[in-house]
Amino acid sequence: MKRVVREEVRTPAEYAAIREEFRRTVLAQKDVRRLHVGSYLTFLFENHATVLYQIQEMIRAESLTREADIQHEMATYNELLGDRGELGCTLLIEIDDPATRAELLARWKDLPAPEAGPGSRGRRCSRRIGTASPRAV
Repeated sequence: MKRVVREEVRTPAEYAAIREEFRRTVLAQKDVRRLHVGSYLTFLFENHATVLYQIQEMIRAESLTREADIQHEMATYNELLGDRGELGCTLLIEIDDPATRAELLARWKDLPAPEAGPGSRGRRCSRRIGTASPRAV
């Protein structure tokens, strides 16, 4: 999938001017790209727009102006996009109760261990876990 490039990332002032409309558009896209699994897990299948939105929101939330910081956000969030022939998604774990959260996260500590699973037409498909952990916006 097409990665976000620097020329697409707006300055804070430019982003402020378009933020509400862009946000509405991307949040509508995210609604149809979510897959809820049980009570606590949601997979959000990312695309170019959702990643650009996350980058812009991090720049805004953290008041980033240094080019190195912006490049870091781009590298971090672009990692969420799948390569050619891949899907990229974010696993959201949403557990409100602190006691339940502690118990489940302890049980799920090995959840991101790399493994392969069944793919289409009987082919195996591997899971690649990104090295960066983007922060929530």
